[in-house]
Amino acid sequence: MSEQLDKPWILEKQLDELKAELAAAGFRGFVARQIFQWVYHKNNQEPASWSNIAKADRERLAALYDWRPLPVLARQDDEEGTRKLLFGLRDALKVEAVLIPEKGRYTLCLSSQAGCPLGCAFCATGAMGFRRNLTAGEIVSQVLALKRELGEYSGRLNLVFMGMGEPLLNYGGVARALRLITEPDGLNVSPRHVTVSTAGVLDGLERLERDFPQVKIALSLNAPDPALRSELMPVSRREGLEGLLAHFRARRLRQRITFEYVLLAGVNDAPAQARQLARLLHGIPSKVNLIPFNPSPGLRFRRPDEAAVEAFRAVLLDKGLTVVTRWSKGRGIRSACGQLAVREDGQGERKQ
Repeated sequence: MSEQLDKPWILEKQLDELKAELAAAGFRGFVARQIFQWVYHKNNQEPASWSNIAKADRERLAALYDWRPLPVLARQDDEEGTRKLLFGLRDALKVEAVLIPEKGRYTLCLSSQAGCPLGCAFCATGAMGFRRNLTAGEIVSQVLALKRELGEYSGRLNLVFMGMGEPLLNYGGVARALRLITEPDGLNVSPRHVTVSTAGVLDGLERLERDFPQVKIALSLNAPDPALRSELMPVSRREGLEGLLAHFRARRLRQRITFEYVLLAGVNDAPAQARQLARLLHGIPSKVNLIPFNPSPGLRFRRPDEAAVEAFRAVLLDKGLTVVTRWSKGRGIRSACGQLAVREDGQGERKQ
């Protein structure tokens, strides 16, 4: 799907914007809310089928906007029920999103950029390089498609911005998508069930906390000292670890911060580093997600064995921290943490 839009895309419209445009076109005031109910509540983007809108109005609406969601180019499933979708953007770029079954809920892992500019050493997405930011419509379209995969399921959904890209470097697109996701007339997902993961972009973090105070924050930490973190995560040379942690200490946080820590064998998984990490997080209401490294072609790191992971975890627990070990699902289809990437030919793996 490489053609450019010749009409405004409905998935880019906020409710107030749509109301204003439709009023100017002569529609009655409630039509915008009806459209949102069909597009988001009922996940139906085909105006011709909308039974509570007059046929003449449906025909006019069909001509005013582009109603197509992003096409799903490929699906991959693993034995645990994780499903990865490959989407085609309208400029021929590709992005991935993941549907993860969990106990009592599903998690939708969303991408915010095509590629990523940060170049974290352990991440396949960073090895792709950066193409561009995604628009709000391209983000929301991922949600609609992943929900469609669930059929009649109406239970709890968690949405995590942990796919391709650094969300806070695309704050405009992510913020507009968050409004559509949490808007009662939109997707109506509780902001408490949305997590934005960041490598640490302080100005974007401050804006997110101000604009969406109930959205959860996860900071990708990955090292207990600034020098090692800068080696693994070049963004740390610009956004220092000390400044990020000082920000969290100074804020009256509504909820705990999740600190994500990718365990790399022989690099950052020693018990002494766990003790250093505990000292670093002292005074910050926090939870630590330990993520044993998920290998990808071309990345030099190794996954630590279970004994090393447990020894690291035991130190943190002994220091009074809340710790969860995330043995990521979807590794067999390269949909686990740090594995999302697409080649230039559009397949779901990194360019070699």
